Amino acid sequence: MRPLRLVVLALVVVALGAYIYFVERKAPTTDEIKERADKLFPGLEQDKVTRVEITNTHGRFELVKEGDDWKLAVPIVDDANSGAVSGLLSALAFLKAERTLDAKDVKLADYGLQDATLTLTVHDDKGATTTLKLGDDLPLGAERAAMTTGEKIFLVGKYIATELDRDLAGWRSTELARVMSADVAALTVRSAAGRVALAHAEGVWALTEPIADLADRDRAEGLIGSINGAQVKEHVDAPGDLAALGLASPRVEVTLVRKDDKAPLQLAFGNEREVAAAKQVACRRGDRVLWVDASAISNAEGALVDWRSRRLVALDTWNAEALTIEAGSAKAALERKDGIWKSGDVEVDGDAVSRRLAALSDLQVVGFDVPGPGGSPLGSVEVKVKDGAGLDVKLYPGTDPGSGTAEVKGRAGFFAVDAARVQELLADPASLAAPRPTPAPTPTP
Repeated sequence: MRPLRLVVLALVVVALGAYIYFVERKAPTTDEIKERADKLFPGLEQDKVTRVEITNTHGRFELVKEGDDWKLAVPIVDDANSGAVSGLLSALAFLKAERTLDAKDVKLADYGLQDATLTLTVHDDKGATTTLKLGDDLPLGAERAAMTTGEKIFLVGKYIATELDRDLAGWRSTELARVMSADVAALTVRSAAGRVALAHAEGVWALTEPIADLADRDRAEGLIGSINGAQVKEHVDAPGDLAALGLASPRVEVTLVRKDDKAPLQLAFGNEREVAAAKQVACRRGDRVLWVDASAISNAEGALVDWRSRRLVALDTWNAEALTIEAGSAKAALERKDGIWKSGDVEVDGDAVSRRLAALSDLQVVGFDVPGPGGSPLGSVEVKVKDGAGLDVKLYPGTDPGSGTAEVKGRAGFFAVDAARVQELLADPASLAAPRPTPAPTPTP
């Protein structure tokens, strides 16, 4: 075979391969073609939609996408019900024609399409638009007339009208707030019990006002979770006298400072009411007034002591890198090197060290602000964690039988703890520094 012919054949093979790669592989399969055949909008990509315009029996609405969130722009500016918008777009993307008629062969008025009361226009990020007009329900069936470009009339499932014909309340967000505890940098609560302020960093909640102390993480995150999960039951667009709703002098005020660039979330809560055996509370969020689930503030009210952590220390045992325990003249200084606990260069029993760390992590406060100890400490425990931070705990005899007294660096005052737990924590430090026992070999039969 001549060299020129070989070159030509090679070029043909390369061209064919390129065509298959760039064209054929992107072409729809037979199943995809069949799936798209009856769809009114087979090319609609929901994640590319940027604006939706709706006219229905309740008026005209316009919704716009900002980042990942949907906002209501007309007739008022507010957060939109993202679930309702997603449901509508999904229904539109899968909308199929059960039958198709030529528009020139029928009277539009007979199908309610001459002056359709339900219309929809969808805009995508490329500037393309998708339009739908819905006519009347057809008698004795589950179909409804629809038009897109005006050349055809389609008979479609009437469920699409349910997605489209929502009132203002249906298009507004039903979420009080969308906020997760991991995104919150600070939290302030003011109630009849006073004002408390908390800061959040590296998974640890700390009280900053009215005292500096370790905060109850469950309570802080429980409040944020309650706010995040609360549903709006009614929008009050003309609230009138705020005093009548208890919002002129709110019962509870909550401010959440987020770690991102969003403005702080400020919420005020007032009077309660009962609707259908469920309690609701009046709420002011910015310039909006709402009735929301009363559970939103189930973790907000409480005395200062309720915000203080009942755990003596905030310690994730897996994060510990060094442990030092002293009791009397006995001492153990241990480090985790490459995942192995050692005393110097000697490997020790890692399970025993983990149990001792767990005993510290589980130590509970049974009394706050107890009198300071009058004698020498029973012992001390120091822990260093991966980020370089550390814990420093001194333990003393308690003033009452069965109790011990603890002092924690960074926490205000002295704490009463269970004496038996203190003994467990400080017991025989030297045993922790002993070389790890070598397992006995299994006897051979």
